[in-house]
Amino acid sequence: QSGLWGGFDEFNRINLDVLSVCAQQVFCVLAAIRERKKEFIFTDGAKVSLDPRVGFFITMNPGYAGRQELPENLKSLFRGVTMMVPNRQIIKKVKLAACGYQQNEFLGKKFFVLYGLCEQQLSKQAHYDFGLRNIISVLRTMGSSKRENPDKSEVYLAMRTLRDMNMSKFVAEDVPLFLSLIDDIFPGTRADKATFPDVETAMAKVAQAKGLQLHPTWLAKCVQLYETYQVRHGIMIVGPTGSGKTAICETLAGALSETGVKHVIWKMNPKAITAPQMFGRMDASTGDWTEGVFAVLWRRAAKEKKNNTWIVLDGPVDAIWIENLNTVLDDNKVLTLANGDRVQMSGNMKAMFEPENLNNASPATVSRAGIIYVSDTELGWKPLVKSWLDTRGKTEVAALAPLFETYVDSLIMFTKLNCAPVMGGAPWEHVSADFCSVGSLLTLLNASLKPFADQGEVLDTKRHERLFIYCAAWAMGGTLPLEDRSKFNAHLVKLSNGNVPSPWVAPDTDTFFEYFVDPTSGAWQNWTAVVPLWEYPVSDERPKFASLVIPTLDSVRLEHVLRLVSSVGKSSLFVGGPGTAKTTTIKSFMRSFDPEVMASRSITFSSLTTPSVFQFTVEASVEKRQGRTFGPAGGKKLLVFVDDISMPAMNDWGDQVTNEIVRQLLEQGGMYSLEKPIGDMKMIVDCQYLAAMNTPGGGKNDIPNRLKRHFCIFNVPLPSVAAINNIFGQLVAGRFAADVFAPEVCAAAEKLVPITIGVWNKVQQKMLPTPAKFHYLFNMRELSKVFQGLILAERDRFRVSETPHASFGGDVTSPEAYLVALWRHECERVFVDKLTTYDDKKWTTDLLSSITKETFGKEIGRETETRVFFVDFLREPTFDEETGETIDSNPSFYESTVSLPSIKQVADAKMKIFNETSKALKLDLVLFDDALKHMMRIARLLAMDRGSALLVGVGGSGKQSLTRLAAYVSGAFTFQITISKQYNQAALFEDLKSLYKVAGLKGQKVCFIFTDAEVKEESFLEFINQILMTGEVAGLFPKDELDMIVNDMRPVAKKLFPEMIDTWDNLYALFLSRVRDNLHTCLCFSPVGDAFATRARNFPGLINGCTIDWFLPWPQEALIAVSTKFIGDFPMACSDEDKFKLQEHMGNVHVAVTKACKEYFEKFRRNVYVTPKSYLSFIDGYRSLYTKKLSDTQTLATKINNGLRKLFEAKNDVKTMQVDLTTKNKDLATAQAEAAALLKEISANTAIAEKEKAKVNVIVEGVTAKAEEIAAVKEDAESDLKKAQPAMDAAVSALNSIKASDIATVKALKKPPDLIARILDTVLVLRQYPMSKIDWHDVKGVQVINALENWSKESMKMMGESGFLASLMNFPKAQINDETCEFLDAYFDSSDFNAELAAKASGAAAGLCNWCLAMKSYHFVAAVVEPKIAAMRVAEADLKIAMHEKADAEAIMAGGQQKLDNMQAK
Repeated sequence: QSGLWGGFDEFNRINLDVLSVCAQQVFCVLAAIRERKKEFIFTDGAKVSLDPRVGFFITMNPGYAGRQELPENLKSLFRGVTMMVPNRQIIKKVKLAACGYQQNEFLGKKFFVLYGLCEQQLSKQAHYDFGLRNIISVLRTMGSSKRENPDKSEVYLAMRTLRDMNMSKFVAEDVPLFLSLIDDIFPGTRADKATFPDVETAMAKVAQAKGLQLHPTWLAKCVQLYETYQVRHGIMIVGPTGSGKTAICETLAGALSETGVKHVIWKMNPKAITAPQMFGRMDASTGDWTEGVFAVLWRRAAKEKKNNTWIVLDGPVDAIWIENLNTVLDDNKVLTLANGDRVQMSGNMKAMFEPENLNNASPATVSRAGIIYVSDTELGWKPLVKSWLDTRGKTEVAALAPLFETYVDSLIMFTKLNCAPVMGGAPWEHVSADFCSVGSLLTLLNASLKPFADQGEVLDTKRHERLFIYCAAWAMGGTLPLEDRSKFNAHLVKLSNGNVPSPWVAPDTDTFFEYFVDPTSGAWQNWTAVVPLWEYPVSDERPKFASLVIPTLDSVRLEHVLRLVSSVGKSSLFVGGPGTAKTTTIKSFMRSFDPEVMASRSITFSSLTTPSVFQFTVEASVEKRQGRTFGPAGGKKLLVFVDDISMPAMNDWGDQVTNEIVRQLLEQGGMYSLEKPIGDMKMIVDCQYLAAMNTPGGGKNDIPNRLKRHFCIFNVPLPSVAAINNIFGQLVAGRFAADVFAPEVCAAAEKLVPITIGVWNKVQQKMLPTPAKFHYLFNMRELSKVFQGLILAERDRFRVSETPHASFGGDVTSPEAYLVALWRHECERVFVDKLTTYDDKKWTTDLLSSITKETFGKEIGRETETRVFFVDFLREPTFDEETGETIDSNPSFYESTVSLPSIKQVADAKMKIFNETSKALKLDLVLFDDALKHMMRIARLLAMDRGSALLVGVGGSGKQSLTRLAAYVSGAFTFQITISKQYNQAALFEDLKSLYKVAGLKGQKVCFIFTDAEVKEESFLEFINQILMTGEVAGLFPKDELDMIVNDMRPVAKKLFPEMIDTWDNLYALFLSRVRDNLHTCLCFSPVGDAFATRARNFPGLINGCTIDWFLPWPQEALIAVSTKFIGDFPMACSDEDKFKLQEHMGNVHVAVTKACKEYFEKFRRNVYVTPKSYLSFIDGYRSLYTKKLSDTQTLATKINNGLRKLFEAKNDVKTMQVDLTTKNKDLATAQAEAAALLKEISANTAIAEKEKAKVNVIVEGVTAKAEEIAAVKEDAESDLKKAQPAMDAAVSALNSIKASDIATVKALKKPPDLIARILDTVLVLRQYPMSKIDWHDVKGVQVINALENWSKESMKMMGESGFLASLMNFPKAQINDETCEFLDAYFDSSDFNAELAAKASGAAAGLCNWCLAMKSYHFVAAVVEPKIAAMRVAEADLKIAMHEKADAEAIMAGGQQKLDNMQAK
């Protein structure tokens, strides 16, 4: 409003929709200027005064990440000006001159050439900047150097400044090249490094106090940071993880605190929170402003007066959040917030950044900050080890220091050259991997030596070496796959100088990984010696399969390394393929602690897990202790296990934001509060962290390098065949014990484990995953599911017993064949059901058949060839004999069926009961063999604890209907969410809460049907993933509801587990366990499109936590069965044989169309889907069309039949009429004779009548012609008469306008106006009254008749007559003649003789004037009309006579015609 000029920097960072609004606003102002307005209405409706000197200026960097292209409507309002790179040499020369340099031109040129060479010859790094901002900071430093050292050579000062100001940002490889360029530009000049004695001394002191080594190159980086600190307010310390960036920052801050004002560091990870949580957010509806974490910290730092504050943003850089700080980093030094606040940076503040790289940073950002690049070569692993050794005793140092020199470099080099760790990728392969593996080695050594150090026991050198080898094997070879471990072991043996297990238990296969150092003897011992014995729970007929954890060599040694790492407060990460027991091992380790001392919490990540979800989950597991410190409840410690830690999705910049908050928690020990008080760091204490993830690669994410360094990482390979044999061998041996079962059964059971592993291996090798078959993953989970089914089965038919039992089913006749049939059934359920083609299924079933025959002989092979199906719903409900109450309405006994038809009877009966009891939903299913088998598969999973199904098939395959039937048959409560427009996460949580209470508190089986149509938000699958993997949904129950649930669980726990201590944790664990056992999730998904594959990849629980049942297209028999069901009872106008053919044909048509669709896809690579729903629609459509067409045909038939009936009736009527016709013919002959005679008479009379008619016609024609003549004359006369009528009407109107009083007024005039006298004269003329002598006189220069004499003599007398006006009204117009009209013309010819002028004299005069004029007009019209009227009257008289004659003639003719008509009537 005052001619303000606005400069809008980085304008194209605004969102496109906002830019369009800006365009409208600018246009509004410019339009007002163009119209030269003083005031105008702005776009928000406000009235604004206008100063035309207002100006808008935009500055922006074109086209890179995070920038928008300006919309055309905005571009058109601005004039574009391209800014060119200026002549930097002149700038340098001028600035140097301003700083007092005498050799400014000479040094300016050297400066210019040096930077030109740097841009051309140094490597291209994202963080290199040789632009104007860098040049200005160097020139400023040159100026300060000149002022501080006025006696020194200017070349020397320039060379030293250029070197020192740029060295900090170069990667190690570029440093030698840069130094040689400096030497070439400044030949012969040698400049010492600038020294800061006080600060460097303080640095050394602080570093030693922190236990750090005074490593020269690392200390040089500290000095470089100090130099940058002096000239820049925004600094970036960039470098790979483990290179000492954080320590540099903290050391310098400590040193500066030592030498002056206290320096404090406030750290936050910008990627651990969203941008609105970082900077603040404005509520769009209320306009309320909520401050962000960074904004709060910035305000606090700006107000801080006592301390110097460094705000360190420790996280990945992208082009969005860091460019919000552009105004902070440039010369403005202002934080601009979305609510319009501008917070100025104080002189006591520094904005620091600590990213791993600047790959995503824009040039605008890089140029604004001072860069310190810390290369991987600055530190290495040796200072780390030296610092650790400084904390150990002399004996340990003497023993261990040589071992580090001997082993570490050699093992690192060997691993790089010969092995492929499961985690790779730059820069992880370089400094991070070495640093982290050595860090893990120190952690394991620390933990291994801790017990001896605590007891004060001194170990010998050999024992130290054994412990070192054990720790080195796991720390440096722990990430190697199984095939590389043997190579690594061979190298380790070579280095160990004979300090190896002697003898090796299995020389061919054993490695150091199979051994540990006995804590008592200090000798090598094989892990097999300490694997605890496991006993099968014989007392349980149906043991909880999930609780059967069998310790193995793998689990024991992994738990041991976990225990070592946890004992010194560090974190562990397991990496391995799916099904390698990572989660089981970690959970077993967590259960090994006393729950009164150590609580545990599991969190499962998926692709949609956000930082907020993780923070909420962790915060829910702790409570406030004091101040801002939080810890586990009851003063316990907490083990937090993050499963699938690598699953969260990468953002557009390649950052895994969810794991950034995990890193912040591990690194800083806390998280920033997002609720009030915002910006306070919540410190989480007494927590340790464990994690597991899939092996990265092949579409699976890795985790950030900076997070990896906080973990000791161990690869978990698949167990060996021997280990698997051991696990499942113990399980089967315990289930089928020799003292209970027949020897044949036990012998068969012993063979099951090896052949199952054989099947598993062969299926793995043959059924490889492809993009279309991505779920072809056969891991340990599949094996365990097979044996879970074996253990679930009732054992009554295996026992040696005299009591009769039900039939084995199929062709099975012996208990051992029954066991093999059960095994085969379970293998088919696990390996075959998930396959997607008939060919794959056939290959696998053939494999099972061949292995069965090879292993158990042809007889058992023959007996098991016919499938035996196992279900758990065959038993009748059990009742209390005394009370009659139902004890168990759905007894679950997993046993074989006699045959499929018998199962169909049971299922049909159950379906009938369901339809009778269910009001809303009816099941009208055709249970053909395939459908029945799918139903049994679903029921099998509902019978198993934690059994969940993933049913995959195209729409209409029957997934949901069969699941409902299976759930009803199994006695499970069925639930499916109802999607609506308002359905959201809160609604889903409410539904899940009710399911949890039914499954957990009531202990009832729940079947939760969830289809892909119900995935309203992808986040829904995140919660389904959590249900399947851990059973615990983050944030599902608030704390108060959890307390209520735990209280409700207390009586349940006392009833089920009287010996259990009813603590809160135990009761909650029981509740979750019951939920996991009883809540069966049945996912019904379609494989069509990419959505299913993407979801399976993003939410691994969908595959890992479910048993897959793939619905293939219905076979032809099924299609015919369905058509039989719907067509069989359908009324049709055909034979049963034709109807059966139709049913078969319908099945054939669907199969043919399916085949055609397949061919179409192969030809055009476009899918057209024909689903079972299409088939049902086809049948339904057929029935509708058939009913309609049948109705139309029946209507048509009815019409035709009615027509035929009418025709037959007409035929009979014709026959009757023919008889009548014969009789009538005789009468006709007589009548014809009479008629002939009459005809003659008629002819004679007709001739007479015709003559009369001719006469009459002549008369009529004459009369008619005369009438026409008269009519023409009459019409002519009447038209002329009409012309006279206006004159007549005018006369009458004129007379009517005259009043008697007007006449009296005129009469009273002694000397009237001349015109009135003349008007009265014309009345005298018309009435033919006597008049005096006529003469002329002059009036106003015109000669007119002098009527004054007549006025006094005749006119006054005439007006005095009593009936004067009446006589004028009844004036006999016929007496007017031409002569009279001639007299009148003498008066009328004068120009003043008209009504208007007369009216001025008198109203009566005007009326009389008009009357006289009208009379003359009437006379001349009447002169024409009168003869015509007279002639017309004569003609009318003649016509009357003629009409009489015509009437007489017509009467005579009518008489003759009447006579003729009477004759014709005869």
